[in-house]
Amino acid sequence: MRCLLLLALLACQGKKEAPPPGPVAIQVRDNHGAVVAELKPIRPCRGSIGLVDLIVGGPPLVANVGGTEWKGSAAENGVTLSRDGQPVARVFPVGDPNATAILDMHGVALARITLAEKIAVVRNAATMPVRSLKSDGVTITADEPPLTITGTQDLVLAALLSAPELTPEVRILAACERVLAKDT
Repeated sequence: MRCLLLLALLACQGKKEAPPPGPVAIQVRDNHGAVVAELKPIRPCRGSIGLVDLIVGGPPLVANVGGTEWKGSAAENGVTLSRDGQPVARVFPVGDPNATAILDMHGVALARITLAEKIAVVRNAATMPVRSLKSDGVTITADEPPLTITGTQDLVLAALLSAPELTPEVRILAACERVLAKDT
């Protein structure tokens, strides 16, 4: 009898289900195939661009790199990103599936992203289009600079992560804000 119970217990332990696979990393590749940016849409959110690697918790956003502290403070006018307590940029609107902008602290758009007819358009401070992104259902391509983004179909997120107009830290924080806002 004891052997049967032991055998049943061992059989049950051996049938553990494998955990579900984690989220796919979002990667931005240049026209030579080299990864120039990567975001892991998990909690905490993880991103790397060049030599900058951030692990971003939140909301509210918080990250440390070296001795530098980055924070994101939410308000009615968006999320203000601060470096060592000094505001450097603002993300507005937050959580909009079709648009976002990164503004400097004077309200000037460093990058304004809008989605229309399955094409994301990035505009500069003068509202001139500087880049467009489109999806073929599998990958997203940006025209200027030529980039390929995989791991997401969110054109606004892809535009944020691939925006050379923004510093790497602001790109990662804004992209993580978008990912983390979806989870709340």
